[in-house]
Amino acid sequence: MFYGTIKRLSPDRGFGFIETGGRDVYFHAVDIGDEVFRQLRPDQPVAFEYAPRKKDVEPAEAKGPRAIKLKLIDRIPGGTLPPTPQELSPRHHPKARQRKATWKRKIDLKTKDPSERSSGE
Repeated sequence: MFYGTIKRLSPDRGFGFIETGGRDVYFHAVDIGDEVFRQLRPDQPVAFEYAPRKKDVEPAEAKGPRAIKLKLIDRIPGGTLPPTPQELSPRHHPKARQRKATWKRKIDLKTKDPSERSSGE
């Protein structure tokens, strides 16, 4: 179970968002049940589970994370939100250069010509 607080709630349309400290998590009244949905209020702490991602969905059509089970709680354990799960955290841009730190590179000091040195990448 993950923890968050209700950020936005649209009772007439039957959905809302949970603030987790990272990306907001979408939930719908059909997924969590009408009884629980009617008891929700903004800034209320909740415990929830993420819906499994579908593998056959195109990345352009993929939406954000979604909660399937929601449970009302009195307060968030520890008083702070846990870090975002790794699969939901933002990734680096795919074209970003992923280079080793200079202290990790293997540099050949025996070669005098800089173009002949191996960078160790």
